[in-house]
Amino acid sequence: MYELRDIGWIIDRAAVVDTIVAVANAIDAEDWQKVRSHLADEIDIDYSEFR
Repeated sequence: MYELRDIGWIIDRAAVVDTIVAVANAIDAEDWQKVRSHLADEIDIDYSEFR
């Protein structure tokens, strides 16, 4: 039988796939407002650990 964490992983993976498909469909439709709705307003990335 499946454990609860295994099912949670499947649900999380499905959500990621749904988001990728939604962004791809919005790009294909040239619906830039919808593409933007799937993106973060801003992000903060720290590359200081990578050399």
